Amino acid sequence: MTEESNEKTEKIQLEGIIKKDKVIISDSKGLEEFYNTSYIGTIEQNSDKQDILVFNAIEILLLSERNRILLWEDNDKNKGLHDFESLLIYFTQFDERLWHKYIIYMDLRKRGYIVRTGYGNGIEFRVYKRGADFEKDTAKFLIFPVFEGAPIELRDLDKMSRVALSSRKDLIVATVDRLSKPIYYSVKKFQILNKEKNGE
Repeated sequence: MTEESNEKTEKIQLEGIIKKDKVIISDSKGLEEFYNTSYIGTIEQNSDKQDILVFNAIEILLLSERNRILLWEDNDKNKGLHDFESLLIYFTQFDERLWHKYIIYMDLRKRGYIVRTGYGNGIEFRVYKRGADFEKDTAKFLIFPVFEGAPIELRDLDKMSRVALSSRKDLIVATVDRLSKPIYYSVKKFQILNKEKNGE
C-alpha cells in the first residue's frame, strides 16, 4: 500500500532491535525521521539516559511496509532480514487481531490523521485532527475496534462511552468487513440504565 501525498516520502533505513512485542531504535536519526516527521514511535530513555525510540507492532508493520527499518531474525545479522509478512507472523503471537488493527490504523493514516496508541482496555487508538500537534493538542477521537466473532458487551460500550464523554472526545467504533475494508460508527452517547442500582 502507498500512503497519500500528505505523508512525506521516506527513504532512510534504520536498524532496530526486537524485544518481545516492541522494537527499539537507538540511532538519533530516528527521532527526526520517524517521531518528529511522521509521529511514529514513543521516546524513552535507556540505561545511559539517552533518548531511544520504541515502536509497537503496528508501527513496525508500517515502517516495514515503507521499507524504512531493518530487522534481523533473532537480532542476528548473520541471519536473514525480516520482511513484512514474517514480522506480521512474529508479532501476531502477541496479538491475534493485529492484522485487523493494522488495517484500521493504516486507513486512518491514509485519511491524513495522526494516530497514536490508545488507553488500553479496548481503546486502541487516539486520533488527532489533521495538522494537529499531538504533543500539545488533545486527541479528537477514541477508536474502539470490534472484530468479527467477538460481539460487543453492552457494559464495555457503556464504559468506553463514559471515558470518551469525560475526556471530551468522540468515541468511534471501528470494524473490518470481509473485504478488509474499515467501517466506522460514531457513538455520540451510550448509557445502560440498571434499575437494580437505583437504591445504591
